[in-house]
Amino acid sequence: MMSGQVIDIASVSHLSHEQDDRYRLEINICDRIIKRYPYHYQAWNYRSYLLASIGQYEAAAESYRHTLSLKATEHRVWCNYGAVLEKLEALDEASKCFSKALKQAPGYFKAQYRQSKNLHRRALYGEAVVSYEQAIQLRPDFYKVWYYRGKALLQLNRNEQAIASLTKATELYDGDSKVWMILGRTLLQEQQPQEALNALNHALRIDPNDATVWSYHAAALKNLGHGEDAFASLEKAVTLDPGDSRLWHLRGLALLEVDQLATARESFITSLKIQAYNYQGWLAMGWTLQKMENYSLAIEAYDKSLAIEPDQPFAFYNQARCHARLGHDLWALEHLRRAMSLDPNIYTERAYADPLLQSILKDMEDDDSGEDLEEVERIALDSA
Repeated sequence: MMSGQVIDIASVSHLSHEQDDRYRLEINICDRIIKRYPYHYQAWNYRSYLLASIGQYEAAAESYRHTLSLKATEHRVWCNYGAVLEKLEALDEASKCFSKALKQAPGYFKAQYRQSKNLHRRALYGEAVVSYEQAIQLRPDFYKVWYYRGKALLQLNRNEQAIASLTKATELYDGDSKVWMILGRTLLQEQQPQEALNALNHALRIDPNDATVWSYHAAALKNLGHGEDAFASLEKAVTLDPGDSRLWHLRGLALLEVDQLATARESFITSLKIQAYNYQGWLAMGWTLQKMENYSLAIEAYDKSLAIEPDQPFAFYNQARCHARLGHDLWALEHLRRAMSLDPNIYTERAYADPLLQSILKDMEDDDSGEDLEEVERIALDSA
Protein backbone atom coordinates (compact mmCIF):
# COMPACT_ATOMS: atom_id res chain seq x y z
CA MET A 1 0.00 0.00 0.00
CA MET A 2 2.81 2.39 0.83
CA SER A 3 4.95 1.70 -2.23
CA GLY A 4 6.44 4.49 -4.30
CA GLN A 5 3.88 3.99 -7.09
CA VAL A 6 1.94 7.10 -8.05
CA ILE A 7 -1.76 6.58 -8.75
CA ASP A 8 -3.49 8.87 -11.20
CA ILE A 9 -6.59 10.26 -9.51
CA ALA A 10 -8.34 10.42 -12.88
CA SER A 11 -8.87 6.67 -12.57
CA VAL A 12 -10.67 6.95 -9.23
CA SER A 13 -14.41 6.37 -9.56
CA HIS A 14 -17.19 7.31 -7.17
CA LEU A 15 -16.38 5.85 -3.77
CA SER A 16 -18.68 3.65 -1.74
CA HIS A 17 -19.19 4.40 1.95
CA GLU A 18 -16.91 1.47 2.77
CA GLN A 19 -14.14 2.77 0.48
CA ASP A 20 -14.49 6.25 1.94
CA ASP A 21 -14.01 4.89 5.45
CA ARG A 22 -11.00 2.84 4.34
CA TYR A 23 -9.36 5.84 2.67
CA ARG A 24 -9.85 7.99 5.76
CA LEU A 25 -8.24 5.28 7.88
CA GLU A 26 -5.29 5.18 5.50
CA ILE A 27 -4.97 8.99 5.68
CA ASN A 28 -4.57 8.61 9.45
CA ILE A 29 -1.85 6.01 8.87
CA CYS A 30 -0.05 8.39 6.51
CA ASP A 31 -0.31 11.17 9.09
CA ARG A 32 1.29 8.95 11.73
CA ILE A 33 4.15 8.05 9.38
CA ILE A 34 4.67 11.71 8.43
CA LYS A 35 4.70 12.72 12.09
CA ARG A 36 7.56 10.29 12.67
CA TYR A 37 9.27 10.85 9.28
CA PRO A 38 8.41 14.39 8.08
CA TYR A 39 10.32 13.97 4.79
CA HIS A 40 8.73 10.66 3.80
CA TYR A 41 7.93 11.41 0.16
CA GLN A 42 5.82 8.30 -0.51
CA ALA A 43 3.64 8.99 2.54
CA TRP A 44 3.00 12.58 1.47
CA ASN A 45 2.23 11.50 -2.07
CA TYR A 46 -0.18 8.75 -1.06
CA ARG A 47 -1.83 11.05 1.49
CA SER A 48 -2.38 13.65 -1.28
CA TYR A 49 -3.99 11.05 -3.51
CA LEU A 50 -6.25 9.82 -0.70
CA LEU A 51 -7.42 13.33 0.18
CA ALA A 52 -8.28 13.96 -3.48
CA SER A 53 -10.10 10.63 -3.65
CA ILE A 54 -12.49 11.60 -0.84
CA GLY A 55 -13.09 15.04 -2.34
CA GLN A 56 -11.00 17.14 0.05
CA TYR A 57 -9.38 19.06 -2.79
CA GLU A 58 -8.06 22.06 -0.85
CA ALA A 59 -6.27 19.76 1.57
CA ALA A 60 -5.10 17.55 -1.29
CA ALA A 61 -3.64 20.55 -3.15
CA GLU A 62 -1.73 21.66 -0.07
CA SER A 63 -0.49 18.11 0.45
CA TYR A 64 0.64 17.84 -3.19
CA ARG A 65 2.54 21.11 -2.86
CA HIS A 66 4.45 19.68 0.09
CA THR A 67 5.02 16.44 -1.83
CA LEU A 68 6.52 18.33 -4.76
CA SER A 69 8.70 20.42 -2.45
CA LEU A 70 10.34 17.13 -1.41
CA LYS A 71 10.68 15.79 -4.96
CA ALA A 72 9.69 17.74 -8.05
CA THR A 73 10.78 15.27 -10.72
CA GLU A 74 7.82 12.89 -10.78
CA HIS A 75 5.61 13.67 -13.80
CA ARG A 76 2.65 11.66 -12.53
CA VAL A 77 2.53 13.71 -9.34
CA TRP A 78 2.50 16.95 -11.33
CA CYS A 79 -0.37 15.56 -13.41
CA ASN A 80 -2.33 14.55 -10.31
CA TYR A 81 -1.73 17.95 -8.73
CA GLY A 82 -3.00 19.60 -11.89
CA ALA A 83 -6.13 17.44 -11.79
CA VAL A 84 -6.80 18.58 -8.20
CA LEU A 85 -6.31 22.23 -9.17
CA GLU A 86 -8.87 21.78 -11.94
CA LYS A 87 -11.35 20.55 -9.34
CA LEU A 88 -10.70 23.86 -7.56
CA GLU A 89 -11.26 25.76 -10.86
CA ALA A 90 -7.64 26.97 -10.85
CA LEU A 91 -7.35 26.21 -14.55
CA ASP A 92 -4.32 28.35 -15.38
CA GLU A 93 -2.29 26.85 -12.54
CA ALA A 94 -3.43 23.36 -13.52
CA SER A 95 -2.19 23.96 -17.06
CA LYS A 96 1.26 24.85 -15.72
CA CYS A 97 1.32 21.54 -13.84
CA PHE A 98 0.46 19.55 -16.96
CA SER A 99 3.18 21.43 -18.83
CA LYS A 100 5.73 20.46 -16.17
CA ALA A 101 4.61 16.84 -16.37
CA LEU A 102 5.04 16.89 -20.15
CA LYS A 103 8.42 18.57 -19.92
CA GLN A 104 9.59 15.71 -17.72
CA ALA A 105 7.83 13.01 -19.76
CA PRO A 106 6.80 14.23 -23.26
CA GLY A 107 5.16 10.89 -24.06
CA TYR A 108 2.88 10.85 -21.00
CA PHE A 109 -0.58 10.57 -22.57
CA LYS A 110 -2.65 11.43 -19.50
CA ALA A 111 -0.90 14.76 -19.05
CA GLN A 112 -1.28 15.59 -22.75
CA TYR A 113 -4.96 14.64 -22.70
CA ARG A 114 -5.62 16.66 -19.55
CA GLN A 115 -3.75 19.62 -20.99
CA SER A 116 -5.92 19.41 -24.12
CA LYS A 117 -9.14 19.43 -22.11
CA ASN A 118 -7.80 22.24 -19.92
CA LEU A 119 -7.21 24.41 -23.00
CA HIS A 120 -10.69 23.44 -24.23
CA ARG A 121 -12.30 24.50 -20.94
CA ARG A 122 -10.50 27.85 -21.15
CA ALA A 123 -11.98 28.39 -24.63
CA LEU A 124 -8.52 28.25 -26.26
CA TYR A 125 -9.96 26.09 -29.00
CA GLY A 126 -7.19 26.41 -31.56
CA GLU A 127 -4.52 25.46 -29.02
CA ALA A 128 -6.77 22.68 -27.75
CA VAL A 129 -7.04 21.16 -31.25
CA VAL A 130 -3.24 21.13 -31.58
CA SER A 131 -2.93 19.55 -28.15
CA TYR A 132 -5.57 16.91 -28.94
CA GLU A 133 -3.65 16.05 -32.09
CA GLN A 134 -0.48 15.56 -30.02
CA ALA A 135 -2.48 13.30 -27.71
CA ILE A 136 -3.71 11.34 -30.74
CA GLN A 137 -0.10 10.76 -31.77
CA LEU A 138 0.47 9.16 -28.37
CA ARG A 139 -2.71 7.10 -28.31
CA PRO A 140 -4.63 7.06 -31.59
CA ASP A 141 -7.08 4.36 -30.41
CA PHE A 142 -8.63 6.41 -27.57
CA TYR A 143 -12.02 7.47 -28.89
CA LYS A 144 -12.60 10.31 -26.42
CA VAL A 145 -9.66 12.34 -27.69
CA TRP A 146 -11.17 12.23 -31.20
CA TYR A 147 -14.56 13.17 -29.73
CA TYR A 148 -13.27 16.20 -27.82
CA ARG A 149 -11.11 17.24 -30.77
CA GLY A 150 -14.32 17.24 -32.84
CA LYS A 151 -16.08 19.43 -30.27
CA ALA A 152 -13.18 21.91 -30.26
CA LEU A 153 -13.26 22.04 -34.06
CA LEU A 154 -16.97 22.85 -33.91
CA GLN A 155 -16.17 25.87 -31.75
CA LEU A 156 -13.87 27.04 -34.55
CA ASN A 157 -16.63 26.50 -37.16
CA ARG A 158 -14.50 23.84 -38.84
CA ASN A 159 -17.48 21.58 -39.21
CA GLU A 160 -16.24 19.25 -41.93
CA GLN A 161 -13.13 18.43 -39.92
CA ALA A 162 -15.29 18.05 -36.82
CA ILE A 163 -17.53 15.53 -38.60
CA ALA A 164 -14.47 13.52 -39.63
CA SER A 165 -13.14 13.55 -36.05
CA LEU A 166 -16.49 12.58 -34.53
CA THR A 167 -16.92 9.83 -37.12
CA LYS A 168 -13.49 8.46 -36.19
CA ALA A 169 -14.58 8.44 -32.55
CA THR A 170 -17.63 6.32 -33.43
CA GLU A 171 -15.45 3.93 -35.42
CA LEU A 172 -13.19 3.39 -32.41
CA TYR A 173 -16.12 2.99 -30.02
CA ASP A 174 -19.77 2.93 -31.06
CA GLY A 175 -21.31 2.72 -27.59
CA ASP A 176 -21.31 6.38 -26.51
CA SER A 177 -24.64 8.04 -27.29
CA LYS A 178 -23.24 11.55 -26.76
CA VAL A 179 -20.78 11.13 -29.61
CA TRP A 180 -23.53 9.98 -31.97
CA MET A 181 -25.76 12.87 -30.83
CA ILE A 182 -23.11 15.55 -31.47
CA LEU A 183 -22.32 13.95 -34.82
CA GLY A 184 -26.02 13.91 -35.75
CA ARG A 185 -26.52 17.52 -34.68
CA THR A 186 -23.51 18.63 -36.73
CA LEU A 187 -24.70 16.74 -39.80
CA LEU A 188 -28.04 18.51 -39.42
CA GLN A 189 -26.26 21.88 -39.39
CA GLU A 190 -24.45 20.86 -42.56
CA GLN A 191 -27.76 20.04 -44.31
CA GLN A 192 -27.19 16.29 -44.32
CA PRO A 193 -30.48 15.13 -42.74
CA GLN A 194 -30.34 11.47 -43.78
CA GLU A 195 -26.81 11.02 -42.40
CA ALA A 196 -27.91 12.92 -39.29
CA LEU A 197 -30.91 10.63 -38.84
CA ASN A 198 -28.66 7.56 -39.10
CA ALA A 199 -26.36 8.93 -36.39
CA LEU A 200 -29.27 9.90 -34.13
CA ASN A 201 -30.82 6.45 -34.54
CA HIS A 202 -27.53 5.02 -33.24
CA ALA A 203 -27.72 7.37 -30.25
CA LEU A 204 -31.28 6.31 -29.47
CA ARG A 205 -30.42 2.63 -29.66
CA ILE A 206 -27.83 3.24 -26.94
CA ASP A 207 -29.94 5.59 -24.84
CA PRO A 208 -33.62 5.76 -25.82
CA ASN A 209 -34.42 8.03 -22.87
CA ASP A 210 -32.46 11.10 -23.95
CA ALA A 211 -34.96 13.87 -24.69
CA THR A 212 -32.37 16.04 -26.45
CA VAL A 213 -31.59 13.29 -28.96
CA TRP A 214 -35.29 12.89 -29.68
CA SER A 215 -35.55 16.63 -30.42
CA TYR A 216 -32.71 16.43 -32.96
CA HIS A 217 -34.29 13.24 -34.31
CA ALA A 218 -37.47 15.24 -34.91
CA ALA A 219 -35.52 17.94 -36.75
CA ALA A 220 -33.89 15.37 -39.04
CA LEU A 221 -37.26 13.77 -39.83
CA LYS A 222 -38.80 17.17 -40.51
CA ASN A 223 -36.00 18.04 -42.95
CA LEU A 224 -36.66 14.76 -44.74
CA GLY A 225 -40.35 15.64 -45.08
CA HIS A 226 -41.67 13.20 -42.45
CA GLY A 227 -43.79 15.67 -40.49
CA GLU A 228 -45.94 13.21 -38.54
CA ASP A 229 -42.95 11.14 -37.46
CA ALA A 230 -41.12 14.33 -36.48
CA PHE A 231 -44.02 15.37 -34.24
CA ALA A 232 -44.07 11.91 -32.65
CA SER A 233 -40.38 12.31 -31.81
CA LEU A 234 -41.06 15.70 -30.22
CA GLU A 235 -43.89 14.21 -28.18
CA LYS A 236 -41.47 11.56 -26.95
CA ALA A 237 -38.96 14.27 -26.02
CA VAL A 238 -41.55 16.26 -24.06
CA THR A 239 -42.71 13.12 -22.25
CA LEU A 240 -39.13 12.30 -21.22
CA ASP A 241 -38.27 15.83 -20.06
CA PRO A 242 -41.41 17.89 -19.43
CA GLY A 243 -39.39 20.53 -17.58
CA ASP A 244 -37.39 21.58 -20.65
CA SER A 245 -38.89 24.79 -22.06
CA ARG A 246 -37.04 24.37 -25.37
CA LEU A 247 -38.83 21.10 -26.10
CA TRP A 248 -42.26 22.65 -25.54
CA HIS A 249 -41.21 25.54 -27.79
CA LEU A 250 -40.18 23.15 -30.58
CA ARG A 251 -43.44 21.25 -30.14
CA GLY A 252 -45.36 24.51 -30.52
CA LEU A 253 -43.50 25.35 -33.73
CA ALA A 254 -44.34 21.91 -35.13
CA LEU A 255 -48.02 22.47 -34.33
CA LEU A 256 -47.91 25.89 -36.00
CA GLU A 257 -46.78 24.26 -39.23
CA VAL A 258 -49.96 22.20 -39.37
CA ASP A 259 -52.16 25.14 -38.25
CA GLN A 260 -53.11 23.62 -34.90
CA LEU A 261 -53.07 27.11 -33.44
CA ALA A 262 -54.85 26.57 -30.12
CA THR A 263 -52.69 23.55 -29.25
CA ALA A 264 -49.56 25.42 -30.35
CA ARG A 265 -50.51 28.30 -28.07
CA GLU A 266 -50.86 25.90 -25.14
CA SER A 267 -47.42 24.51 -25.89
CA PHE A 268 -45.87 28.00 -25.93
CA ILE A 269 -47.67 28.87 -22.69
CA THR A 270 -46.10 25.80 -21.04
CA SER A 271 -42.69 26.73 -22.43
CA LEU A 272 -42.95 30.28 -21.11
CA LYS A 273 -44.13 29.12 -17.69
CA ILE A 274 -40.87 27.20 -17.42
CA GLN A 275 -38.68 29.96 -18.91
CA ALA A 276 -40.42 33.32 -19.08
CA TYR A 277 -37.30 35.31 -20.03
CA ASN A 278 -37.14 33.88 -23.54
CA TYR A 279 -37.65 36.34 -26.36
CA GLN A 280 -38.09 33.56 -28.94
CA GLY A 281 -40.92 32.09 -26.89
CA TRP A 282 -42.78 35.41 -26.75
CA LEU A 283 -42.10 35.98 -30.45
CA ALA A 284 -43.66 32.60 -31.29
CA MET A 285 -46.57 33.38 -28.97
CA GLY A 286 -47.12 36.69 -30.73
CA TRP A 287 -47.10 35.05 -34.15
CA THR A 288 -49.56 32.38 -32.97
CA LEU A 289 -51.97 34.95 -31.53
CA GLN A 290 -51.67 37.00 -34.70
CA LYS A 291 -52.64 33.98 -36.79
CA MET A 292 -55.57 33.44 -34.39
CA GLU A 293 -56.58 37.07 -35.17
CA ASN A 294 -56.18 38.09 -31.53
CA TYR A 295 -54.21 41.19 -32.50
CA SER A 296 -54.21 42.99 -29.15
CA LEU A 297 -52.76 40.02 -27.29
CA ALA A 298 -50.31 39.45 -30.16
CA ILE A 299 -49.01 43.01 -29.75
CA GLU A 300 -48.55 42.42 -26.02
CA ALA A 301 -46.59 39.22 -26.69
CA TYR A 302 -44.38 41.00 -29.23
CA ASP A 303 -43.79 43.76 -26.67
CA LYS A 304 -42.58 41.20 -24.15
CA SER A 305 -40.23 39.72 -26.72
CA LEU A 306 -38.87 43.17 -27.60
CA ALA A 307 -38.38 44.01 -23.93
CA ILE A 308 -35.93 41.11 -23.76
CA GLU A 309 -34.34 41.52 -27.21
CA PRO A 310 -35.03 45.04 -28.52
CA ASP A 311 -33.75 44.90 -32.11
CA GLN A 312 -36.11 42.47 -33.81
CA PRO A 313 -37.40 43.70 -37.17
CA PHE A 314 -39.73 40.68 -37.48
CA ALA A 315 -41.48 41.63 -34.24
CA PHE A 316 -41.83 45.31 -35.21
CA TYR A 317 -43.10 44.42 -38.67
CA ASN A 318 -45.78 42.10 -37.35
CA GLN A 319 -46.77 44.59 -34.68
CA ALA A 320 -47.28 47.05 -37.53
CA ARG A 321 -49.57 44.54 -39.24
CA CYS A 322 -51.51 43.93 -36.00
CA HIS A 323 -51.97 47.67 -35.42
CA ALA A 324 -53.09 48.06 -39.03
CA ARG A 325 -55.69 45.31 -38.49
CA LEU A 326 -56.94 47.21 -35.44
CA GLY A 327 -57.07 50.51 -37.36
CA HIS A 328 -54.21 52.04 -35.37
CA ASP A 329 -52.50 53.62 -38.39
CA LEU A 330 -50.13 55.89 -36.45
CA TRP A 331 -48.89 52.98 -34.33
CA ALA A 332 -48.64 50.82 -37.42
CA LEU A 333 -46.54 53.50 -39.11
CA GLU A 334 -44.21 53.83 -36.12
CA HIS A 335 -43.59 50.08 -35.88
CA LEU A 336 -43.13 49.76 -39.63
CA ARG A 337 -40.48 52.49 -39.50
CA ARG A 338 -38.61 50.54 -36.83
CA ALA A 339 -38.71 47.30 -38.82
CA MET A 340 -37.48 48.98 -41.99
CA SER A 341 -34.69 50.84 -40.19
CA LEU A 342 -33.41 47.61 -38.62
CA ASP A 343 -33.50 45.57 -41.84
CA PRO A 344 -34.31 47.80 -44.84
CA ASN A 345 -33.49 45.22 -47.49
CA ILE A 346 -36.04 42.65 -46.35
CA TYR A 347 -38.78 44.71 -44.76
CA THR A 348 -38.96 47.57 -47.25
CA GLU A 349 -39.61 45.11 -50.06
CA ARG A 350 -41.98 43.07 -47.92
CA ALA A 351 -43.96 46.12 -46.82
CA TYR A 352 -44.45 47.43 -50.37
CA ALA A 353 -45.75 44.01 -51.41
CA ASP A 354 -48.15 43.85 -48.45
CA PRO A 355 -51.67 45.11 -49.33
CA LEU A 356 -52.40 45.67 -45.63
CA LEU A 357 -49.53 48.15 -45.28
CA GLN A 358 -49.66 49.99 -48.60
CA SER A 359 -51.76 52.87 -47.29
CA ILE A 360 -49.48 53.09 -44.26
CA LEU A 361 -46.48 53.34 -46.57
CA LYS A 362 -48.18 56.17 -48.48
CA ASP A 363 -48.54 58.04 -45.19
CA MET A 364 -44.90 57.40 -44.41
CA GLU A 365 -43.80 58.76 -47.80
CA ASP A 366 -45.89 61.89 -47.23
CA ASP A 367 -44.35 62.32 -43.77
CA ASP A 368 -40.85 61.81 -45.14
CA SER A 369 -41.33 64.51 -47.78
CA GLY A 370 -42.43 66.93 -45.09
CA GLU A 371 -39.39 66.11 -42.99
CA ASP A 372 -37.16 66.65 -46.02
CA LEU A 373 -38.66 70.07 -46.58
CA GLU A 374 -38.10 71.02 -42.96
CA GLU A 375 -34.50 69.87 -43.27
CA VAL A 376 -33.97 71.98 -46.40
CA GLU A 377 -35.49 75.01 -44.64
CA ARG A 378 -33.31 74.50 -41.57
CA ILE A 379 -30.14 74.29 -43.65
CA ALA A 380 -31.13 77.47 -45.47
CA LEU A 381 -31.68 79.32 -42.21
CA ASP A 382 -28.39 78.05 -40.78
CA SER A 383 -26.48 79.36 -43.79
CA ALA A 384 -28.16 82.77 -43.84
